[in-house]
Amino acid sequence: MLLKELLPIAGDADAIVVLGGGANVRDMLQVPEQVTQQPYDAADTAGFGSGTVLVAFAGPDPDAHVDPGALGPALQRLPLGGRVIVLFGWPIEDLPYHALLGPLVDADCQVLQVMPLDKAARHGWHCAVVAARVDKLAPLRTYLDDTAVVVNGTEPDLRALLRLTGEYTFADLVARPTRRGLSELRDRDDVQRQRIRQLEKDLRTRDAELASAQRRVVAANGHLERLRASATYQVGNTIVSVPRGLARALRRRRPS
Repeated sequence: MLLKELLPIAGDADAIVVLGGGANVRDMLQVPEQVTQQPYDAADTAGFGSGTVLVAFAGPDPDAHVDPGALGPALQRLPLGGRVIVLFGWPIEDLPYHALLGPLVDADCQVLQVMPLDKAARHGWHCAVVAARVDKLAPLRTYLDDTAVVVNGTEPDLRALLRLTGEYTFADLVARPTRRGLSELRDRDDVQRQRIRQLEKDLRTRDAELASAQRRVVAANGHLERLRASATYQVGNTIVSVPRGLARALRRRRPS
């Protein structure tokens, strides 16, 4: 699902209240011009208007994101039928949804849809939750349902509940091998990372030993050059060379 499709799914809105995030929400969600936008004010305890949609950005960065468990006061200000859109900066497999369920339940909010978002690598938001404050169970929905949220309709019938529970069961069945494969990949990745760290350590040790050996060679060459240039070496070399020269001269003068 695209980011621009979230607000229409939440239903008609005349204002949005933004909690967290640092991006240009109006451009990102393509908020219509007639819809006003204002930041969330924790000091203001007044309830939101009936046409207000709360848009919260939750994620792992405390400087830009909101902790899901801290959404309670904002959710409590929603009127009956009020809606909230929560965008998550965690990858879906790391989503701490349990931290959001508590504040939602305490504020009588029902999760209506949980949707994966397209192009997460570009904007950093991996999935979104659309919820509403209710006084009775609203019709349940799948993430493929892109109609606007309606919370004041009739309660879901048996067929709808059977379908949704069946979808959940089959979806969990399909996801199990993926979760298991992901766990195995993480284990192999940890082993590979440890192996790479050990190889890097061995390489640094070898480089240090090689550098030390090169320094010893340079020092030995310098010592040899100084030795060859010394007077002692020159005299010794001359003394060693004279007998060899005399022997050659005597051999040349000896008759055949």
